[in-house]
Amino acid sequence: MKTFWQHANGKVYAVESDTFGRIIGATGPFEIDELRDLDEYTYQCGLVGWLSRAMAQHTLHRINPILRQ
Repeated sequence: MKTFWQHANGKVYAVESDTFGRIIGATGPFEIDELRDLDEYTYQCGLVGWLSRAMAQHTLHRINPILRQ
């Protein structure tokens, strides 16, 4: 599953999770007005640890933005 998550600083990350909800890849940060379709991104594991900690600290929240066409 691929979703967008926004950090408390306003930056947005595209996050890929497995069926158990574990983060397996991510990309970003992006400005909210620059987002594209989630399938257009290349997900890598470099941000996984940081994102997991930020989620545990409640500085990230899932968003459902309206994408520009």
